[in-house]
Amino acid sequence: MITLVGMPVALVGIVTATVLGIAAAIPTSVGTQTSSVAAVTASVPITAGAASAVAYARAQLGKPYQWGGAGPDAFDCSGLTQAAWKAAGVTIARTSEEQWQTLPHIPLDALLPGDLVFFNDGEFRPSLPGHVGIYIGNAAYIDAPHTGARIRVDQLNQTQRVVGAARPIAAGMGPTRPRGRPR
Repeated sequence: MITLVGMPVALVGIVTATVLGIAAAIPTSVGTQTSSVAAVTASVPITAGAASAVAYARAQLGKPYQWGGAGPDAFDCSGLTQAAWKAAGVTIARTSEEQWQTLPHIPLDALLPGDLVFFNDGEFRPSLPGHVGIYIGNAAYIDAPHTGARIRVDQLNQTQRVVGAARPIAAGMGPTRPRGRPR
């Protein structure tokens, strides 16, 4: 549900909202239209687990990249995503290749905070992604990029080739719904 009230604003296919303290880009189906808007309130289907995973990943910003690192002082890309989801109570595979093979894939236009975004061909198995980050909204993701770098926030449109995305979900951890009538 999106609530629109107040002054004129052009909607161009994306509405930005804050959910559980996480900025999230929400695709809209309105295309380019002018509407009266002063405040935008949106209910985004995000699990408590996804919010926890993003919060954990944010807390690691600035820590060093270490190949094979799984924390707590240094991480590689998949070690970070695995640790973030472990902090949320969800066990996922260790490497980006295994994460890609075992998690349910989602379309890129359905990304929500907490989803995993996969990049480039792998070093050891070129048919599989060799890099992964955790999506945080607004076309941004938290990334443990490479040796010599620190964990940081990167933009999807300014980095490597995106291969696809996946959404870790544990049994019983479906998307939260706004309070009110069931859907």
